[in-house]
Amino acid sequence: MRRNGFSRLAAFVASVVVVCTSVAAAELDIPGNYGNEAGCRHAKTNDYSEEDMLLLTPRDVGTHVTLCSFVQIFPAEADSQVAIVTCGHEGEGETTLGLMRVQKSPDGVDAYLIFDQDGGMWGKVGRC
Repeated sequence: MRRNGFSRLAAFVASVVVVCTSVAAAELDIPGNYGNEAGCRHAKTNDYSEEDMLLLTPRDVGTHVTLCSFVQIFPAEADSQVAIVTCGHEGEGETTLGLMRVQKSPDGVDAYLIFDQDGGMWGKVGRC
């Protein structure tokens, strides 16, 4: 019986995520686009041929092979925002669901640090 309750809860959460993504994407509270050099170049030219590309926008974060869209965003400690994300991956048909954390750089520069749900840092991005 407990497993059935968990299954219903999981189905409910999945349906909420689908409804949220179909209504409107969430936006990070950042004043524009941030990226590494290749990411900022992509923002201007839409060319994503460089493998080290990392671009953070108010609506998503992308690399050469992955694009994660923000579904819901929560404020967190240490100048951070935590986001529920849906991610598409080049060469794969399915979309994954995950968490990401975006933190204002603690060194005082206009930059952000991007972390995945396991705490792995994707990189540091500066204002484009």
